[in-house]
Amino acid sequence: MTQPEKEKSLIELAKEHMEKAGASPEQGVDIPEQPAASPERLVKAPDPAPVKEENIPVASEVFDGTVSDAIGDLLSKVEDTGDFRPVELPSRGKAYVESDGFVHIRPFTYKEEKRLRSIKKSSHAMSTIRTLVESCVKGIEYDAMTLEDKNYILFKLRQISYGDEYVIQAECPHCDTNNSLTLEISKVPVKYAADDYKEPFTITLPDSQQPVVFITPRCNDEHLITDAAALTENLWRWMISVGKYKDERIKKEFLKKTTVRDLSYFREHLLEDRYGMKSEVVYQCQSCGEDNETLIPFNEGFFSAS
Repeated sequence: MTQPEKEKSLIELAKEHMEKAGASPEQGVDIPEQPAASPERLVKAPDPAPVKEENIPVASEVFDGTVSDAIGDLLSKVEDTGDFRPVELPSRGKAYVESDGFVHIRPFTYKEEKRLRSIKKSSHAMSTIRTLVESCVKGIEYDAMTLEDKNYILFKLRQISYGDEYVIQAECPHCDTNNSLTLEISKVPVKYAADDYKEPFTITLPDSQQPVVFITPRCNDEHLITDAAALTENLWRWMISVGKYKDERIKKEFLKKTTVRDLSYFREHLLEDRYGMKSEVVYQCQSCGEDNETLIPFNEGFFSAS
């Protein structure tokens, strides 16, 4: 490059080059602000740091006040963590000698939750449920409670402890599709005992024509009715009398000797649906659209948040 060319500015040299190439210097010269880069070389800028929400406090290892004050602050939005609340029994108390028809229940706490999660065998479940009810229910003894009242109480304990929604599975009998159903416990119908409900009951057996005075099973009897055979073998236990006899030996022998029609009649009246929470729900199969009915089970998710 000659000395005069060295003294020319970059703009002047560019204009001369454009004139030689036939371009008009009046179009100007575009100079990129930064070097171009190929797409594969482009580096994505890092995402901006998340904006801190103003309502999230900055945690500190030290605090002013007591542990009780701190816990009260942390649980300020949790309502009634340990308060007992009244629940009307389906029996309305008419199945008991002394009852106003209500019990008081409270939600499970850390202690009950820990006990539930410690169950390792199904044989431990019944004793654990007894412990839970005795801890969280006031107003009635567990052993004296009817099975219908106990079942209802368990669902209410589940509702106030883990929430109203309970997810169950139901297999459609028409197409075998497994339906996942969300049950709202508060909306399950409850049948309450009639005004004239009174125990013990009296029935007359159809074949022997003997009157039987009896009471309904209680929680203390639950292990005696695990299946139909056990129930039949223990029918005498709920008999107060048959005819004019109350003797245990006579009741046992009578049931062994009488007709199966008498047995069936007594068994049906013993387990009659007089009150309680409805045990079935109706649903429409999500696959075939058929309307079905299924029992409300105690499944593995009963004592957990859905």
